Amino acid sequence: MRALFIALALSVGGVAAPGAQAQVSKFHGSLGGSAVPLHAHYIEQANPYGYSGTAPGYVIKNIDAMPLVLVGNLGFDAPLLQFSGGEQSLGVSLNAAAGLMGSKQEGTDGFNEQVILDFPQYATYRFGAKASKHSKKDFGVGVGVGYRFCRFFLPFSAPSAMLEGVYATSDTDWFLRVSADLRATRYYTYLSSEGPVEALRLRAFTVLVGKSF
Repeated sequence: MRALFIALALSVGGVAAPGAQAQVSKFHGSLGGSAVPLHAHYIEQANPYGYSGTAPGYVIKNIDAMPLVLVGNLGFDAPLLQFSGGEQSLGVSLNAAAGLMGSKQEGTDGFNEQVILDFPQYATYRFGAKASKHSKKDFGVGVGVGYRFCRFFLPFSAPSAMLEGVYATSDTDWFLRVSADLRATRYYTYLSSEGPVEALRLRAFTVLVGKSF
């Protein structure tokens, strides 16, 4: 009788404590930062105050800088089409982020202490953890391509790609996500003598660490 009780307890324990399985919580939060390298090209009056002995006219100024952004992100990930028993999937990653941009470099006053709203949206392929609720892998990878819509004092949008590594426990998953604009956003000024002239070029590179909930 005792042996039967022990066997039954072990059997129940085996059911109650299965092996680790990747948990798919559709919502996640993450924190991280962005680097926004920029190149500015503009024309400035050479003698704006009319100092004597200084010739009037214009000079061309160039600025190369890299403002940084502290970013907080909330997102929704969902597998839409599953393969290989749930270990691979195609889906979406929808995100809304807010950040604070700062730069102390000379000539970048307009980019300092700027609040940024960012909406990167991706179509994704996932393998392993987080591919679906049926995945039993502890690790996974996800890649995505899409478009990023950013708003601060300038409209700042571009095609974007992301790469994500996932580590899963029995009740949640952690991830590291790296994303980048696939092309720079450009702004132009129009000069009567030359037509459109590039005034500003910038793009974003972002690293986030997050957790599903």
